[in-house]
Amino acid sequence: MADAEGVVSALREIDGGVEVLEHENVLTVDACEKALAGKEGLAIAKNLLLKDKNGKLIHIVALNSTEIDMKMLSLRLGLGKKHPRMAPEEALSKIFQVPAGCLTPLALSRPDTKNVVVLLDQKLKTEARVLFHPLRNDRSVVMSMDVLDKYLSQFCGRKGTYVDFEKKDVKFGKDNPPDLKPLLDAVKAYEFVPEAAGSAAAPQKQSKSSSKKGKGKKKEEPKGKKEGAGDLAVDDVHALLAEIQGTLMKGVALDERTYKDLESRLNAFKNVSYTRGYTAAKAEIISYIKA
Repeated sequence: MADAEGVVSALREIDGGVEVLEHENVLTVDACEKALAGKEGLAIAKNLLLKDKNGKLIHIVALNSTEIDMKMLSLRLGLGKKHPRMAPEEALSKIFQVPAGCLTPLALSRPDTKNVVVLLDQKLKTEARVLFHPLRNDRSVVMSMDVLDKYLSQFCGRKGTYVDFEKKDVKFGKDNPPDLKPLLDAVKAYEFVPEAAGSAAAPQKQSKSSSKKGKGKKKEEPKGKKEGAGDLAVDDVHALLAEIQGTLMKGVALDERTYKDLESRLNAFKNVSYTRGYTAAKAEIISYIKA
């Protein structure tokens, strides 16, 4: 289906009562709520497109009120501390073939999305009328999740996986492997050349290669940094960015410039906090020694 009309037509083959609401262009959940003020009984779904370190894509469709624990999600996907990041805008334009602000599970009919892992919020099952954009953000279709499930099966040749995103305090091991890991293992990775050229992983590769020139303790120091605060800080920054998008944006993969600016500012705040903590600790130690 190349356009919104084709999507709506397919949905009405499943359920002739599917309703289409027209409104102004909306980029956020709040904007969508304001545009549809006065309409009662509607549940707004937020869309989040993430990418793991290998280039595999995860499309999350969740109820607007659902809180997504990125650390727990990362563990359940088998990624450990390497939290998935927001996918580049290229993923929207080339894979989903929709503009920014129009990410929707209805775009999974695009052939290039076949390797995208689709995670659906189980809370959506309890909602009778859920809103989704039909490839454009000045329209919203109203349907049940049963209709979406049939659409994914009949017109996309696939199905989504319902997940409890608020599941917490689960420990994984040999007897309890990550429950969502098989989904990632079953799909192929995508290539995003522009993002790879400026990714945060590049500096780590340089420092890693330079550390090989040293001997003894010098060789071990970069490794310690990776396993300690440095690694945690990078993951936390990207997790926070993902949470920002999941909370504020409905179906928007931030453009690269905005993403890099946010990432830079958050890293700056992180560095300042580390520096202040180090300075305070140093002063405390000196004071203790003098005493």
